[in-house]
Amino acid sequence: MGVLQRFERRLEGLVEGAFARAFKSDLQPVEVASAVQREMDDRAAIVAQGRTLVPNDFVVELSTTDNERLEVYADSISHELANLAREYAKEQGYSFVGPVRVRFETADDLAVGLFRIRSGVIRGATVEQDEIRQPVSDVPAARKSSAFGGRPRLLVSTQDDPQGQRSYELTTPVTLLGRGTDCDLRLVDPGVSRHHAELRVEGQQVVLVDLGSTNGTFVNGQPVRRIEMQDGTRVTLGRTTLVFKRD
Repeated sequence: MGVLQRFERRLEGLVEGAFARAFKSDLQPVEVASAVQREMDDRAAIVAQGRTLVPNDFVVELSTTDNERLEVYADSISHELANLAREYAKEQGYSFVGPVRVRFETADDLAVGLFRIRSGVIRGATVEQDEIRQPVSDVPAARKSSAFGGRPRLLVSTQDDPQGQRSYELTTPVTLLGRGTDCDLRLVDPGVSRHHAELRVEGQQVVLVDLGSTNGTFVNGQPVRRIEMQDGTRVTLGRTTLVFKRD
C-alpha cells in the first residue's frame, strides 16, 4: 500500500466520511496530499554528505469557503498530512531539519475547489548543552502561543545539569520527542531514540505515548507505554528529564 493510500485509509477512519460530506467542492484531501509530495520533490536539494533536504513547513492556501468548511477538521487533517510527509520522506530518502508542520490559511484570490501550497525550511527546538535552542519561525505569533487550557509545558533538564530546568510550551495537538531532526523537541541524547515518544492533546487531557523506543520511557522510575499526564508528572528519556506542568 502506497503513502497516499495509507493517508486516505487513516483519514477515512479518522472522520468516518464526515470530511468528504462537508466538502461539496472539488477540493479533496488526497489532492492536497499529492501536492505536498510534489512540493517536496520540486524543492529537494542535495546538501553536505549526500543528504537531500526538503521543506518541513507547509502552508496550504484555500478559498474562504473551503477554509470555513475545513475548520472543524483542520488539526486532524494537518496531523495526517504531516505524517504523510514523514512517510514519503522516509520512502524517498529525504531529510528534514525541523518538525513537519502543515497549516491552512485563507487566500482571497482563490475560487472554491482551488488551492496552492507554499513551503519553507524551519529548524525545530533543540535541547543541547543544557539549553533549549528555539528556532526562528514565520508561524504567526497567535499560533505559537499555547492554545490549550492551563498552559501545558515541560520543564526540561539533563543529568549534566539537573537543576538547570528550561521551559518548553506545548502549542500543537501532537508534540514529537526524540533525537531526530524532524522532532518538535529534539533531545541531543544518545539514550533517546530518533522518534522516542509523543505528547498528544486529547480533549482536556495530555497523554504521553512511547513510540517503541529502544531504551524505554519512564514515569516516576517505572516504564510506561501510555499514560495520562498530571501536573508534576516526571518523565525520563535517556539522560533527559521532563517535568509536566499545567496551571
